[in-house]
Amino acid sequence: MASELTLSGTATATLVGNWELRAGSQGTEEWLGADYPGDDSITTSFGAKQADAATGYDSAPKLALINVTGGADGETIILAGGATAILSVMATDAGTAAVAVGASFTALTATLQYLSGSSNVTTVMVLYN
Repeated sequence: MASELTLSGTATATLVGNWELRAGSQGTEEWLGADYPGDDSITTSFGAKQADAATGYDSAPKLALINVTGGADGETIILAGGATAILSVMATDAGTAAVAVGASFTALTATLQYLSGSSNVTTVMVLYN
């Protein structure tokens, strides 16, 4: 799971899941040594070094799944707890009401607009950094 994401705003929102979208290992070690890690017989000519001299953890995009119950037009969900930018937002509605989501990428806010004027249970997927 990704780092703790906190939600606020006017919507009654429950965080169902929060995942980091990373391929491969999620280790925090990046090798800067002269030799390939784990094998001292491979020389520096192999070239297994990080050219950017990065160390530590490189964050990846994250996906949050949020359930919203009740609500009305203009309800907001505000992301915090390590989120720095909203990349994309999608929503589905379990009832007959259609829902549209707008996102303020700088304010980390998703705004729900119910096209029928009322909502049921809405599932919101947010891709964020």
